[in-house]
Amino acid sequence: MYKVAFIGAGNVAWHLAPALEKEQIILVTEVYSRTKKNARRLTRLLYEAKAITSLDFSESEAEIFILAIPDDAFSEVILKLQLPENSLIVHTSGTKSMAVLERFERHGVFYPLQTFSRAKKVDFQKIPFCLEALDSEDLDILVELADTLTQNIFHITSREREKLHVSAVFACNFTNHLMAIASDILQQHDLDFELIKPLIQETMSKVLTHEPHQVQTGPAIRKDQRTIERHLELLENHPEFHQIYRIMTESIQDFKV
Repeated sequence: MYKVAFIGAGNVAWHLAPALEKEQIILVTEVYSRTKKNARRLTRLLYEAKAITSLDFSESEAEIFILAIPDDAFSEVILKLQLPENSLIVHTSGTKSMAVLERFERHGVFYPLQTFSRAKKVDFQKIPFCLEALDSEDLDILVELADTLTQNIFHITSREREKLHVSAVFACNFTNHLMAIASDILQQHDLDFELIKPLIQETMSKVLTHEPHQVQTGPAIRKDQRTIERHLELLENHPEFHQIYRIMTESIQDFKV
């Protein structure tokens, strides 16, 4: 059993730490957060982890440190972080290079490719883990950890992961924002979002079984200019939605595979 400390108590750590402990391959020794309240909330889900607010882990018993923090906090945290000699540190970021951890002799990446929300449970068996390590033996350790959660394990370089993350932003974050816009338009006209949920489900089902560009539908792909112009008229009071509609329409029509 590996002793592991989590640096960060956000959404990723909230799901990942208990899942790894449940498989009895790790014991979490500490959870760091800038606010002790956040760290304590996570330690309540763990066996005997301590909530801490100091980045000095030099006396920690942990062998592995999992850095699960927002990307904009990396510089400050890494600068202040003190680790025991010969410990392994990995981060869970989709955008940060493995090289951001180069001040530590043993380092790598342990990136679960999924969107995490605290209130929504995730099935780790379905989540791809993208792994990278400076040393082959450390990579074997990361594979051992990931293998307790999923069979979807990939050795991905920092450069590949960067491109993968851009793709994920389009597929997940932008798609979710478009759903939020759709919901807002409906609410403004006293219509229920439930009306379009079957459409959303069918759309997601199709892209999971076909190449997305092959199942594109709608006025843009049909070049139905009359409908497009009418939609743009309806969005005139929402210039930001109007602009998104226009850009998306042009992108669909210009898209080439």
